[in-house]
Amino acid sequence: MKMANQINNKKIWKSFEKDELQGWLVFALSNMDSGISKENLKIEINGNDFHNLDEFFCVLEEEINGVAGYFGRNIPALYDCLRGGFGVHSIKELTWKNHARSKKLFKIKFIEIMTIFQEFNIIINLE
Repeated sequence: MKMANQINNKKIWKSFEKDELQGWLVFALSNMDSGISKENLKIEINGNDFHNLDEFFCVLEEEINGVAGYFGRNIPALYDCLRGGFGVHSIKELTWKNHARSKKLFKIKFIEIMTIFQEFNIIINLE
């Protein structure tokens, strides 16, 4: 689908059932372009745009690598992606709007995600 330019809009995954999201993340990984790595990215995500951890990864990957981009599908994979080789060399700053919603939703996983971002010296703006 991507090769035929049928996937050209963000959030196409919004229509998927929860059990289909992991399949989407696997698809994104298998179609990843490992070309030039971006450096010092400034990205913004909104806690209102996702309702579970799989959707969080879909939002994050689109902000970093574009439509059907890949940037992890679980917390250990997020760490691996931040180490390099997945379209980004470094993220300088992350603005997380409506983070309180995500914190409530993810509970301990939110702390794990924040810890990983901090390990990679990402400036985090929680709004």
